Amino acid sequence: MGFLKDMKDLSKSGKEMQKERFGTNNPLKIMKQGVAEANETVQQVQADQTKAQHLTAEGLAGEATVKGLRDTGKIVNYQPEIEFDLEVELDGREPYAVTHRQIVAAAALGGLQPGARVPVRVDAEDRSQLIIA
Repeated sequence: MGFLKDMKDLSKSGKEMQKERFGTNNPLKIMKQGVAEANETVQQVQADQTKAQHLTAEGLAGEATVKGLRDTGKIVNYQPEIEFDLEVELDGREPYAVTHRQIVAAAALGGLQPGARVPVRVDAEDRSQLIIA
């Protein structure tokens, strides 16, 4: 009897978690929300790729010092999105601070710790837009 009770309790907990996350227990509504979230993620990845191509081709070359970093909890293709606090240096300009989010290969995280100096490409018109090269 204990096993069946545990299964019932587990099912009840799962339904409560669904209700908390999605606001419903209706499987079709949950699926619809999941598809909408997936589409939003795909659109964001495409926008990030377009931005990276633009900055790689036309951005100003500079260097940044990593002052801090945080995991945002978002994963894209098994790669974490990291939020960086950077101090950016461009030739002939005053250094400036910026917070930047970027998907990063897990293998590269070791070289992106606080104090690390990294190459960046910065949008000439909006210095808050950059990529870590």
